[in-house]
Amino acid sequence: MRYSLILIIIGLLVLTSIERFVGFNAEVSDKEIDSRAVSILRGTITHVRDGDTFEVQGTPVRISALDCPENSTSSGQKATRFTQQFKGKQAVCELTGAKTYDRVVGYCSIEGKDFAQIMIDNKLCKFWPKYDVWNRY
Repeated sequence: MRYSLILIIIGLLVLTSIERFVGFNAEVSDKEIDSRAVSILRGTITHVRDGDTFEVQGTPVRISALDCPENSTSSGQKATRFTQQFKGKQAVCELTGAKTYDRVVGYCSIEGKDFAQIMIDNKLCKFWPKYDVWNRY
């Protein structure tokens, strides 16, 4: 009887662990990935360069369709400070295949939320239709 009770408890713990694992993966998988993406970059934001460029696992990503003020301006510094809050968070970047300077270009979401939309909603940057290659905005 005692062994049966122990086995039931162990089984419940295993089921709880599996449920947490499956729930965690659902959160990480975000929305459906755009089929036009050349590749997907997933990982932790390790460095913020400015309002429209950060590094994911050390890879610099320029956010497609986002136009933020330059760091040499007070508005640019404000956008960069705001973006700093995302350092250490998980990002999923759908890369377009383009490169600019030393950066790959992509549409990124952080914890399931579109990063460019966050910056626009907070009035820190604007959309740059010329570089919205997938017409998302």
